[in-house]
Amino acid sequence: MIYDILLRAALVGILLAVLLSIMSYFVVLRKMTFAGVGVAHSAFGGIALNFLFGITSYILPLSFSVIASIFIAFMYKKGKMSEDSAIDLIFVFSMAFGVFIMSISKGYSANMLGILFGNILAVNTYDLYISIFIFILGFLFLNIFFSHFQLITYNEELAKISGMNVDMLYYLFWITLAVIIVLSIKLIGIILVNAFLVLPALVGMNISKNYKGAIFSAIASSIVSVLLGIFISYLVNAPTGASITLTFVTLWALSALYAKLK
Repeated sequence: MIYDILLRAALVGILLAVLLSIMSYFVVLRKMTFAGVGVAHSAFGGIALNFLFGITSYILPLSFSVIASIFIAFMYKKGKMSEDSAIDLIFVFSMAFGVFIMSISKGYSANMLGILFGNILAVNTYDLYISIFIFILGFLFLNIFFSHFQLITYNEELAKISGMNVDMLYYLFWITLAVIIVLSIKLIGIILVNAFLVLPALVGMNISKNYKGAIFSAIASSIVSVLLGIFISYLVNAPTGASITLTFVTLWALSALYAKLK
């Protein structure tokens, strides 16, 4: 039984880690490293409503996060607000709303640790099917628009001149980010999910200087972190997200040492 749970958690973690690693490349280059914090915490409002109504659906957390991501993108593009300011606004509202709703929900405290830091026991077969579906869609999306995002990241004006709908792609990027992050919360937790939007790219860039090598290194380090983190979590009965993140930070330190020696 426990091996089925570990295998399911590992598969979900690997599928989401691959997508987050690719997204991480653009997040770090665009200096959007605070993005994961804002989007993940925006889901807290939806999770709190789940507790209040006694449901486990992804609909409310996803809705909160997608709306939050669209708001952030809109305020940056049209509202003349910096991304950090828009993210911070969403962050404080969602957390305040979530805490208020959770405080009037029954039995919320027993599940709080899993929400904040991840819980492999919460990952079920339904989560695996959803993750496979999102992985296929996300991989196709990133494969089709990778060169577009790359050009926008390096030279947005040139992308506009070449005929790309930069604003639409910007919104799609944020929405994709929101969906993947929400699905990762069960395994990694709200607080630590941002690690997978920063550390993969940092490890990849330490190991390789070209973008293909950096992305492949980022994916490999993410998969290793997920597998080792889940194993450590099971071995010492620690929160999954914390175990995965600490493993990832260790890999980053080793990659930084490798880059220095190289």
